Amino acid sequence: MKKKVLLFFLTVFMLFSVTSCSQRMTLLFLNWGEYIDESLIDAFEEKYNCNVLMDLGESNEIFYSKVSAGTTVYDVVCPSDYMVMKMYKRDLIKPIDFSKLENYSPDENIREGVESIREDMIAGTKTDIENYYVPYLWGTWGIMYSTLKDGLEDAVTKSSNQWASLFNRESLPSGMKVAMYDSHQHAYYAACRYLGYDPSVELPQSKLDEIRKLIEKMNYDAWGTDTIKKDIVATNIDLGFMWTGDFLYYYAEQAATRVVDAYNAKKITVDETQEMLDIITDSSVRKYKDIEIGFDIYIPDDTIAFCDNLVITKDSSPEKEDLVYKFIDFMCAESVKIDDEIADDSEEAADNYVYPANANTQFVCYDSPFNTIYSEIVGLKDSEETLDCFTEELAEEGKSSSDPYDSDYFWAAYNYALSIAFIKYYPENGKKGSILGCFERKYVNLINNTFNNARA
Repeated sequence: MKKKVLLFFLTVFMLFSVTSCSQRMTLLFLNWGEYIDESLIDAFEEKYNCNVLMDLGESNEIFYSKVSAGTTVYDVVCPSDYMVMKMYKRDLIKPIDFSKLENYSPDENIREGVESIREDMIAGTKTDIENYYVPYLWGTWGIMYSTLKDGLEDAVTKSSNQWASLFNRESLPSGMKVAMYDSHQHAYYAACRYLGYDPSVELPQSKLDEIRKLIEKMNYDAWGTDTIKKDIVATNIDLGFMWTGDFLYYYAEQAATRVVDAYNAKKITVDETQEMLDIITDSSVRKYKDIEIGFDIYIPDDTIAFCDNLVITKDSSPEKEDLVYKFIDFMCAESVKIDDEIADDSEEAADNYVYPANANTQFVCYDSPFNTIYSEIVGLKDSEETLDCFTEELAEEGKSSSDPYDSDYFWAAYNYALSIAFIKYYPENGKKGSILGCFERKYVNLINNTFNNARA
């Protein structure tokens, strides 16, 4: 979830100090907000006796400006595909020495969608750019919509133009409220797809004017970010363009909430938990005893695909090279033992391991670049760990707790729904869409001006 959060500012000491007063080496990491399970930072610091200072950015453009300014020398940054291409062209990042990574190889265990994005990046630069990044998380964009409004689902999913619901109000039932994601480059991509233009090439002014008129006529009810999914859940907005991962987290959360609410209201028994989850996540049925999730997502075949990546900045100090590679390798790992002195058969053994690649995938709800992690997520619905929590004892324990939505029963239902959602929206061999165009600043400014004028 690339959620916008308040940026925190590092102190002058933190920005320029390589080591702390205890001589612990410090790694500077520039990341998206709420885009990592932060307990992993603690685990990494403990294992390697270091400090990790994480600064946050809310867009790829901010990442670029922070790195190119050079005021703060970040070691590792997490830009998306097209921004990796731009940083590469501007000589802001270093090539990766894959021999220093035990848990990542460009040619092994990689999801087909990530391979497809890699091909787009190579075609866009005609270089060896695949040697400059390590995939972190990836996914797609889709059109989230309410399933509670008559006729809306058919309008979104069955139109001959897969983008019509975002750009043609006449294709929708009357009175529908439509939101566009508040990123002009993403809106530009969607508008190009609707009009049949290639979103990866620069368009003449006449076609940009056509897009402006299209946006003016559509007169969106909202331009939002995280607010879109929240407003659809709250039935304040009927449909909107957004990250699939942001939708997916809410989808699994709402499915689990419906289950807990139904059990606590005595509408279902514990033995009906799996059946209810299977039905309310089934797009052809949706309702179980008149209970439903209330929203879904449609992902056009030619949608935006993206991959966020870990890159090493050109200015990162050679003294920190070993720590930088350890950090990247750590985030790719299926499991890591923190303290080598603790025996695996001891009482502390279970708490001595972390599972970074899986933990980040479940925390963010974007797809993992690794086939093994994907298999672990989609296997949650059939795992003993999940199914063993569907007991009356745990359901009653959650019911009587101060927060029934943070109980073993709730999280088992969440994991079950998450597993189903990954299968539906991140299919095993899925590789929909293409990445954003890597445009020069002059053309990006034209896109921004076009949308600013249309919104005004």
